[in-house]
Amino acid sequence: MDSWLLGVLDTAAAPGGGRYRPAMALNTSPPRVPALTVSAEPVLTAGTVVVFREETVDTGSDGSRSGSSATVYADMVSGEVRRGAELLRSEALDGIRSRVTGVPAGIAGPPSQALALNDVVLDVSGDLHISTEHPAGRGQARQGTTIGARDADAMLSEVGRRVLGGLRAAPVSPPAVPPAQRHVNCDLVPCAALSYDDGPDARTTPQLLAILKEKNVQATFFMTGSNATANPAIARQVADAGHSIGNHTFSHPYLTKLSPAAVRSEIDRTDAALRAATGSVPALMRPPYGAADAAVQMAVGKPLILWAVDSLDWQSKNPGVFVPKILKEITPGAVVLMHDVDPTTIAGQQELITTLQTQGYHLVTVPQMFEGTPLTPGHVYRSRPERK
Repeated sequence: MDSWLLGVLDTAAAPGGGRYRPAMALNTSPPRVPALTVSAEPVLTAGTVVVFREETVDTGSDGSRSGSSATVYADMVSGEVRRGAELLRSEALDGIRSRVTGVPAGIAGPPSQALALNDVVLDVSGDLHISTEHPAGRGQARQGTTIGARDADAMLSEVGRRVLGGLRAAPVSPPAVPPAQRHVNCDLVPCAALSYDDGPDARTTPQLLAILKEKNVQATFFMTGSNATANPAIARQVADAGHSIGNHTFSHPYLTKLSPAAVRSEIDRTDAALRAATGSVPALMRPPYGAADAAVQMAVGKPLILWAVDSLDWQSKNPGVFVPKILKEITPGAVVLMHDVDPTTIAGQQELITTLQTQGYHLVTVPQMFEGTPLTPGHVYRSRPERK
């Protein structure tokens, strides 16, 4: 579905072969014509197969509409994904078009693009349900035809027969996915990763967790080993809420002033503290003050996550200053730096998060935002790279 949608948006945004880039909304008003609407919804689930219908509707400046629909078959066991058109034998296409249009095969009919056989639903009984769309002035006329299993059997390709077998197979239940691991494709929608340093703090971190829960936001906490040791229950609350946790050293030193062995000690002690508190070792690290040279990067042994937007919340201690700064500087894919040990930072989170969500941002963890992008130990990352 992601691949299909990105293809539609690439074509609409840059017909010459460019790439669609997610952007924050300039306003929240309903879209004006011309507009492009794309959607996908499941239409059939049977056996090991889920069938989706993907639809695209293009509204012109005069209000006229044109569109298309297609079906996609995903097998949850084999992982095979097939387009509806692949279910049909090429030799059978003319006969199917004849059934849909009522025009005998071999006689010229409507334009071929109006007869694309992409929306094909094959049900468990073996019946084929074919939908085509024909331009109809300011609307779009959908025409549907059902072909019974007896006739449809001869029209199925090898792919179609394999899909039918999957539809008739013993059903499977997909594994439950915790909300914290929900799939967000940051190539499709504007994402930002809110990150909080220096905690956990017994006073302020629980307040922040309550706000994040209320706003349905996942964030990343770069914790110091000393604070995790002092507040293990709070660190566990962060982990249990589904947020991501990173290593922020044990004592918050300038790592560039330490020997490689001392840097490694800071990392190892913090890993041990976080494992004791949360049950797992963080995969990511953030150097205090952003101080990291080549020697530090090599000694750390983890990807280093810095930031694209520095709120300077610790400096102003004023939401009226750092919230507008973030809103001015943030762009899709950015990592934002804040600190969850300061009450004034917590005081600005409702306004910040509400505004970002209103603009269309999906606020995700650093691992969610970098999904699909391998993070290499010793390398520095500030924002999600753009799709090539």
